[in-house]
Amino acid sequence: MADTLLYKVHVENKGWGAWVQEGRLAGTVGEGLRIEAIRIQGVDRYRVYVENIGWMDWVKEDEIAGTVGQGLRIEAIEIECENLNYQVHVQNVGWLDFARNGEMAGTTGGGLRIEAIRLLKSAEPISVDDHRSTFEIAPAPILVPTPTPAATVQGQKSGKIYLAVGHGISSDGSWDCGCVDGQYTEADLMLAIGKVAATKLRNMGFTVLTDADTDNDKNIAVCVNEANSWGADVYVSLHCDYNKAPSGTLPIVYPGSGDGIRIANCLIASAQVRLGLGTRGVIQRDDWEVADTGMTACIFETGGIRPDIGLLTNASAFGEVVVQGIYDWF
Repeated sequence: MADTLLYKVHVENKGWGAWVQEGRLAGTVGEGLRIEAIRIQGVDRYRVYVENIGWMDWVKEDEIAGTVGQGLRIEAIEIECENLNYQVHVQNVGWLDFARNGEMAGTTGGGLRIEAIRLLKSAEPISVDDHRSTFEIAPAPILVPTPTPAATVQGQKSGKIYLAVGHGISSDGSWDCGCVDGQYTEADLMLAIGKVAATKLRNMGFTVLTDADTDNDKNIAVCVNEANSWGADVYVSLHCDYNKAPSGTLPIVYPGSGDGIRIANCLIASAQVRLGLGTRGVIQRDDWEVADTGMTACIFETGGIRPDIGLLTNASAFGEVVVQGIYDWF
């Protein structure tokens, strides 16, 4: 068995993708494309459940599981390997929780395609609420910028900002409310904050393109493509974490992105100074919105939907946090 865990997938209309290392996404999110086959190195064996076929035979590492050239979707997968966690993104559902050591990931009987997969080895099981929970969190930067009061910066800066509101319309047109706690939903909370932030940023002289203007009617693939086509200077996507998450901000940036870490740091500092809200650090991970954007990008987890709800419902105050964090980056 190979020492390194590597995997790649055959995607509808695209063919075989490149080999990716553990923790990374293979496949697509937001494009509505099925995975048709997969190859994995560094595991014992694996098998897939395929449209019109059912469970196929087990294959050994680096062998093809699935079909090529038949237009058939993979709907579920089982992988046998000690300490291996694997997670799939399923049509109309999104990221499922991790399966482990031979458990089934995906669905059978519902006709739902797997669109993306990621694998990660760990001695302990991994359990996450959704794709925004972390594999590895870097410590929060020690040195944080001191935000300039809003009254002294009005109109001094200009730039192109893409402000995305988390969740909303899915790629298939269905509504995705994000995480939920009682009467509160992530999509509603972030929309209110996004509307405030967009207005304040424009008043400061920035040019802002945002789906907050149209009540969160664009999925993340549309937002990313618009930001790239428009040539934004920076992309910030607003989210909050699920109800079992601890209190605190948790920005996500592309691994090794200096500018990404810097804007994350600015947003952390802004929340600390203006709201007294702590942080859980900075995640460096190649999520869709930070990996496929052609500019500095940050997914801003504003806090936990339960422990921080008193702050998240204050759209005016949290909108100011977002505004000043972005301004400090410029």
